[in-house]
Amino acid sequence: MQFREFSAAYNTAKRRIQREGAEAVAPAEKHLEAMLPELESDEDRRVGGNLIKRLPRYAVPAEPPTALMLEAMAVEREAFESPGTAEERIAIMAEARRRIFEIAERAPADDAPSIRGLTRGLEHLEDNLRDPYWPFDGPDDPDRPRDSDR
Repeated sequence: MQFREFSAAYNTAKRRIQREGAEAVAPAEKHLEAMLPELESDEDRRVGGNLIKRLPRYAVPAEPPTALMLEAMAVEREAFESPGTAEERIAIMAEARRRIFEIAERAPADDAPSIRGLTRGLEHLEDNLRDPYWPFDGPDDPDRPRDSDR
C-alpha cells in the first residue's frame, strides 16, 4: 500500500475523532494499526505509527483563540485584503508584521509563538510582491478580468 492511501485513511479517522470525541480513538487506532504492515517501507510504517500515536489529541476540542490572537488575526486579514500597488502593499505587509510582533510581545509566552507565526504568510506575500513567483493581482475585484475571461 502506498503511504498516500494510509494518509487518506488517517485524515478520515482524525476528522471522525474531532467530530465524535474520545470514543472514536480506539477503533481508529485499531483500523490504522492493521494497515501498517501493508505499507511499502519501514520508514512509512514508522511515520504511520507516529501518526497513530497522535490520534488522541484530536479528541480534545481546540481552545478558542485568545483576545490577542484575534487582534493579530484581524491585522493579518486586513493586510492580506488591502488594495494598492505592489509598493503600497509591501509597505502594508511590513507594517502589519510589525504590529503583529508588537501584539506577540504583549501575549503570554505560550501564545506568542503562534501569534508571531501569523507573519509568515505576510512575509511570503511580501516576497512575492517584490519578486513574483505566482500571479496575484490582489483581493478580488469584481471589475477585474479573470484568466478564464481572457
